Amino acid sequence: RRRGPVHCRVCGRALTDAGEMKLMRCEGCPSELDEALYERLRDWRAEQAGQLGQPAYCVFTDKTLLAIAEAVPGTEPELARISGVGRRKLDRFGADVLALCAGRELPSALDDEGDGDAGGSHSGDPWQNSTEK
Repeated sequence: RRRGPVHCRVCGRALTDAGEMKLMRCEGCPSELDEALYERLRDWRAEQAGQLGQPAYCVFTDKTLLAIAEAVPGTEPELARISGVGRRKLDRFGADVLALCAGRELPSALDDEGDGDAGGSHSGDPWQNSTEK
């Protein structure tokens, strides 16, 4: 990992705030956020957290998801360069994140259970099914 001061990739100012360093830009500088990707990543993270029985931030923090949605990495090394994506998370979640960045849909946990809900939406209520919509 890089040592020394971190500079904003937009304006070049030295960054001191941890959130700004994670995003590699000042909070006030323009973002190239892929909003649709960010929403897909948030939905995926919620599903992962539910499966793991952990809070969503244990999968990835909001800032890490923002950084991913801004960078839209296409390879493992590109994803690994994002702050908050260490070896363990890369090994555990990297393939899914890269697939989402590439625009591919992932099967939801419900699809694996054979309930036929290919829409991927999950209310969290196991008694609710797609016929109640």
